Parts: sequence; structure tokens; C-alpha cells
Amino acid sequence: MNMNKSTTIGLVLVLAMIISACAGPAAGSTDEEPVLADLAEGSGYEEFDVGQDSGIDDLPLLYEGPPVLIEEYVLGIAFPTRMAWGPNGELFVTEKAGSVRVISPEGELQPEAVFEVEVDASGEQGLLGIAISPDYNETGHVWIYYTVSVENNEGEISDVFHRIGRFTVDTTSDPLTGGDLEIAWEIRDAFTESTILNGGDIKFGPEGDLYISVGSTNNILVHNDRSEPHGKIHRFIPGIPLEPSPENINGDSVYAYGFRNAYGFTFHPETGVMYATENGPDCDDEINQVWPGADYGWREDGLCEDNNLSEEDYPERFFPPVVYYTPPVSPTGITFYTGDKFPDWQNRMLFCVYNFGEMYWLDLEDDGFTVERSGIIRTGDANCAVDILTGPDGYIYFSDITGIHRVVPAE
Repeated sequence: MNMNKSTTIGLVLVLAMIISACAGPAAGSTDEEPVLADLAEGSGYEEFDVGQDSGIDDLPLLYEGPPVLIEEYVLGIAFPTRMAWGPNGELFVTEKAGSVRVISPEGELQPEAVFEVEVDASGEQGLLGIAISPDYNETGHVWIYYTVSVENNEGEISDVFHRIGRFTVDTTSDPLTGGDLEIAWEIRDAFTESTILNGGDIKFGPEGDLYISVGSTNNILVHNDRSEPHGKIHRFIPGIPLEPSPENINGDSVYAYGFRNAYGFTFHPETGVMYATENGPDCDDEINQVWPGADYGWREDGLCEDNNLSEEDYPERFFPPVVYYTPPVSPTGITFYTGDKFPDWQNRMLFCVYNFGEMYWLDLEDDGFTVERSGIIRTGDANCAVDILTGPDGYIYFSDITGIHRVVPAE
């Protein structure tokens, strides 16, 4: 897509808001102690060092391993928010304004959207997440996370809702087409006047349950109130409507809580443990190892009076981060490398950081918590800004606001 300078600047400013450092007024909170699951033996939690800072100044600037090339894969996508691989090698991409696009296994962008949904794309809102059902080839089911608003008689927005919907793709059609949208879950925005910190990631876990990240929507108290759905990661049995997984610790849909804005999450390919990126304001961006029932303890007032972690910051009820970044780097999409093109990178954690447009990586020790090595893969003009995945071909795919790029070995 050809974009003029003013359009490009506008999109950059909107994306900057997605990981912006903001806080705002809020509703109540609770001091009730959580019920924690038994942590897996060797999780590394007991050995956590509150000084485990992996700020940018501490990261080596060169990656380890073979030289790489950054290739343009598909451009001309309007603000891609998430990507998801289909079972047949096709890549589904959501556009913020409400379209679901598909790229063929040969790298061809289908001109027509597979599906379109009406959204409120103000600020960080819009079509934010996508997940392909494990039984897609049989059912054609695709799940999406999106934002809608309701206007009053004066034409003013009176309510904002975050919805999980499921539509059906006709897998026999060429081009692919989708329809029959069903609403599976809906929550009212916790701060209608704000349009930031919406979370928006949605993925199927290793056991087949559906996980959803809901941001605090800039309401600084709801993330620590387990009666509120915001500032949480939820776990459901997929269906219409969604039902909380019976494996959840407290009997509701909440899997983990205490997040300001868990932008993205992924699962370790061997252990199945979840890891999530967290966006702070002007302190403590985090990579978290996410456990059932755990409280990730974002500050009650949402502010950064103390930019350094301390024992006081992490009392016993809070689960600490794997690493934190102060000043913030704005981590967004996250994945583990599972391909065969970079054998030395197997199970390496990769995530995009918007503030620098680079790809950060962490190698974890056997406990899955302690960082053994870390570094940066420079992506040049192709900013690693939004989402990142390992492709079925073994290459690494990432997105900026205009398209999809990939990392390949240099010959």
C-alpha cells in the first residue's frame, strides 16, 4: 500500500498510544488473598533475584548465531495488529480497522478480506486479536477480539464493549470467505473515556482452552480486583457462549491477574508454561512467566514513584517478572522459536519492542525463569513493532504498521 507522509505519521502516533505510558481514575480494589496453584517444581520463583534487570543497556547489541537477512514478506496491509497461522500454511492477519486478511502459503495476499467486522478503532481500540480453532479444517472456525461502541441519542459514545466473536470460513471457496459471526463473550469497558491499554491477544493453549488478555483500559484499580474482568488473562472452554475452564483456580474465568496491560502472550513449546509481555507507564515493562491464580501486582495507583524493583515492591502475594525494563522499551508480540532454520535458537524467546523497533531475545535456563543470555536482532527499517511468530517454514515473521517481514538465514 502506498502511504503518504501524513498518513504514516498518523499511524505511528496511534501505534505509539498502544504501548503508551498512561494512568487514569478507576473503580475499587480488593485486598483478598489469591488462591495460587502449586507451581511446577523448579519454576525458578524461589530463586528470583529482584535485581534481575535486563534493561537495554545490559543487552549485547549483536545476536549470537548465523548472519541473518530481513526480507519483506507482504506489504500493503493497513495496521496489522495480530497474526495467526492456519493449519494449511496460510497466514491470517487482522487489520485494526476491522478486516481479516489472509496470505497464501506462497506469500500472496488475497485482495479481498476474508471477513470484516464493524469496530470502534479509536486510539488503541479496534480489531485486536485472532485465533484459529484447532479443528479449523473441519469447522472453519476463527475467533477474534474486537471493540465496539454504542452511541446515545445525541450521537455521543455512551458505552464501549470488548467482544470475543467467532466466525466461520468457507474453506472450500476461492478466494476464502467468512461469515456467520457469533458473540461468545462481551465485557463493558472499565473506563469509557479512555481508548488505551486494551490487551487484545487471544490464543488456544496446549490443552485446547482459549486464553484471552484483557487490558486495564487505563482504569488503575481494576487489575487488582478479581471481580473485574479487566487487567487479567482469562481461560475459557471454547464455545458459544464461552464458559470458564473448570481448571481455573478460583472458579471464574480469571487465569492470572494484576496486569496493567498484558499486550501479548505465548506458551513454551516444551513445558506449556505461559509467558506474557507487560506494558508499564514510564517504568517496569516486563516479561512475565504466568501461573494460574498468580497476582502480578501492578501498583494500586498506577504510578512509578520508585523506578527500581525492591523487596517491598514484591511482597509475598506478588509473582515477580522474569525481567523488567526501566526505562520502558514497550514489548509487544512474543513467541518461542520452534523452527529448523536456526538450530541454535531452538526454544529461544523472541519479542518485539516498539520503542526501538528491534527484536529482543532471551535464552532461559532449565527452570524457565532465570535468564541465561540475552540480545538483540537488528531489523533495520523493518521495525519489529507489533507481532511475531515462527512460521511453518522455520523462518521468523514479524509485523510493523504497514506489513509483514521475515528473518531468514543469510547465504
